[in-house]
Amino acid sequence: MQHDTWAIELIPTERILPNEEHDETRLLEVLDNIARSGRWTAPIVLERASLAVMDGHHRLAAARRLSLPRVPCVLLDYAQVGVEARRPDYCVDGAQIIARSRARLLYPSKTTRHIFPRPLPECSIEIAALLGEREALSRLDRPTPASRTEIKGTPM
Repeated sequence: MQHDTWAIELIPTERILPNEEHDETRLLEVLDNIARSGRWTAPIVLERASLAVMDGHHRLAAARRLSLPRVPCVLLDYAQVGVEARRPDYCVDGAQIIARSRARLLYPSKTTRHIFPRPLPECSIEIAALLGEREALSRLDRPTPASRTEIKGTPM
């Protein structure tokens, strides 16, 4: 699945590096949306080389809470993406974000804002396809009908 030149790839969840804390209330909202739809609808945006999160910390936290082994992601780099601080007491740039991600030194939630040159792609992948049917049904309130989605050469 591609959005212009932005391919959506399945990336192992344990390889993804957060750089911001998440807000538990917002995480519960994301989990509720996933439970109601049974689908993953927005890829996490990562810095290509480090796999540091640019956009999607709450989605990453949801994926980890659901024990998803891999999640849909878009890989970009800071040559394509701008970044600014949302908090006046922080000054951020791509190199600092990557360094903090690698050091596991998290910013407070909603400290950074990444500026993308165009709208981010969407997807619609059943949680059952990302997790495995049995585990998905035990974690979500309701099953969804099976479908086939292809992401970067990986049949679902």
